[in-house]
Amino acid sequence: MKFFISFFFCTSLQASPIKIFHEDAPNNASAVKSIFMTSYQIPEDLIEMKSIQDCELLKERGKLDLCLKNNGDLLVVSVDKRFVSESLRIFQAP
Repeated sequence: MKFFISFFFCTSLQASPIKIFHEDAPNNASAVKSIFMTSYQIPEDLIEMKSIQDCELLKERGKLDLCLKNNGDLLVVSVDKRFVSESLRIFQAP
């Protein structure tokens, strides 16, 4: 079932609904991605990581966009509460 939903999201949105941006900390961003995958059982296909210059200049408006600053702060850039409550609720909460 989770595979089907993962496939549906990937084909219908044509992009990952969860985006983790990072200024210059790919290892820390990978750790955040790993938490989503292991603690919440969210498939890797639904999570995308991107490098950017500055979190403060980010203007993305996706389903769930996070940004990891160089100092370790994790910022919520945008969140679609309906997407989180309706679509992500099928995944296991810790």
